[in-house]
Amino acid sequence: MNRAVIGIGSNLPDSEKIVLECCKKIREIVEDSEFSTCYETVPVSTIPQPNYHNCVGIITTPKAFDEIRAIFKSMEAEAGRTKSDKQRGVVILDIDIVKWNDEVVSPRDFLQDYVQIGLRQLSSPF
Repeated sequence: MNRAVIGIGSNLPDSEKIVLECCKKIREIVEDSEFSTCYETVPVSTIPQPNYHNCVGIITTPKAFDEIRAIFKSMEAEAGRTKSDKQRGVVILDIDIVKWNDEVVSPRDFLQDYVQIGLRQLSSPF
């Protein structure tokens, strides 16, 4: 069984709803999950954009890293995300695997407030 810390974010006007719906869908495809509340954060990009709604989850899954990452990328695409969106400051849905088992796979994300705020809310140490 694999354990991961994931970060979820959106900066659309209905971003809180998008993030919460994403959590609901993820719960349906993993063995176990715990999610933080949904909270607002300021962008860390130099591209002008609105604030984000974020949350962090800890998931347990038998799926391999590449498989779960592909599922998350598919969920982003289904939400309408395109490759050019981020360059325009639009993030419909972003799902990142930040830590996979004992390896921090996205050190930049792991240290950011948009992940650390959510991690502090979770009861499961990781």
